[in-house]
Amino acid sequence: MPYLVRRTGSPFWFAGFDVTMPDGSVRRLKKSTKRRKRSEAMEEAVRMEATERKAALGGSDIAGKAFSALSEAADAAARGELSEARAREIIAKMAEASTGEALRFYTVRSWAADWLSSKTTGTKEATGRRYKTSIDAFLSFIATKADGRLEGLTKADVRGFRDSLRTGRSAATVNFYMADVSGMLRAAVREGLLLASPAAALGKLPEDDSLERETFTIAEVGRLVEAAGGQEWQDKVYSRSRDMEKAAARSRDWQGLILAGFYTGARLGDCAGLTWSNVDLASGVLSFMPAKTSRKKKKLQIPLHPRLKTYLLEIKPEIAKGPVFPCLHSRSVAGKTGLSGHFGAIAEAAGVDRRTVREATKDKKGKVVQRSVQARTFHSLRHSLTSQLANADVPEEIRMRITGHKSKETHQGYTAIERQTLARAVEKLPTI
Repeated sequence: MPYLVRRTGSPFWFAGFDVTMPDGSVRRLKKSTKRRKRSEAMEEAVRMEATERKAALGGSDIAGKAFSALSEAADAAARGELSEARAREIIAKMAEASTGEALRFYTVRSWAADWLSSKTTGTKEATGRRYKTSIDAFLSFIATKADGRLEGLTKADVRGFRDSLRTGRSAATVNFYMADVSGMLRAAVREGLLLASPAAALGKLPEDDSLERETFTIAEVGRLVEAAGGQEWQDKVYSRSRDMEKAAARSRDWQGLILAGFYTGARLGDCAGLTWSNVDLASGVLSFMPAKTSRKKKKLQIPLHPRLKTYLLEIKPEIAKGPVFPCLHSRSVAGKTGLSGHFGAIAEAAGVDRRTVREATKDKKGKVVQRSVQARTFHSLRHSLTSQLANADVPEEIRMRITGHKSKETHQGYTAIERQTLARAVEKLPTI
């Protein structure tokens, strides 16, 4: 940036500036601007500096465009018109002259929209919904700042969002939200939109408060299957329908879904998504790729328990194509009206306590802001299978192959060893 000085005896301002030569040396120049007014002299000084620097670089067109933009900035500054928006426009011109690409400016909201759009391509629908839920919650928390500059986000903003999530949520749930927001900000760093992520210094919360899933007894699983075959639970989640054939089909599908959940340990979404191509009745094997670990492209092959095989033989169509549980195949898992909500209604009809560990909370208008949380859900069937196998002295490595667990630490969290099993182990010790 040039500077201006007066010389004794001259009515004009003189401009001083440095010019870097191609060999790296610096020439210090002082030239008369031939201007009496300071503002006009500064404009001329900037022009002179740009001309000299362009000449030093051998007349580079890129340098000329860059210095022209710099001259424009100095001119606007001298007139007191260099607003933030104007400065950004000029910087964009300089960057485009240098790289050939227009400089992008984002608000937090516009970057979030771009990031979500990129993540939905090739991403499972459920995962995409999770990303959107996390990012929408973040944008809502930062309020008006969401429409401010992306680089205006601070560590305090991200930390404040994390702290706000801790009310009524487990640490594991908070970590899920933060992983999505951090991913969005890391992508901005990779794109050159941020120098560093404001979330970089925030570590994961310790998950020692995470919910421990409880298991169902064999008798309770039997009651669930029996209740699924009745009408009582359907009256709670569906408007009373005269289509008894459809109601019967739903009941039949739910009975099979519960059996599949218990005898295979498959998650709710995986059970509902089964097709007859996953079932080999001749070999007595169920093969499927769990959605949670589908990126690993590894299928699980689980032997069919006789009870589950009998059920499948009874419902097998003449031409075994399409979904195994057609009434449930396309339904969403989450929410009160989803499959999870249906299972809750079945458990209530069966008189099976789901062990509520947190009641739902509502705002002043009666809207649910935090859903209730139960220790026993459909996923507990997976825990129940693992525990039953452990209590039957099935080796851990075999149990892990059935459930698809890769980590012993994870697997142990699914296993509840009953007192009788521990007693049998102790009895194997020699008598002293």
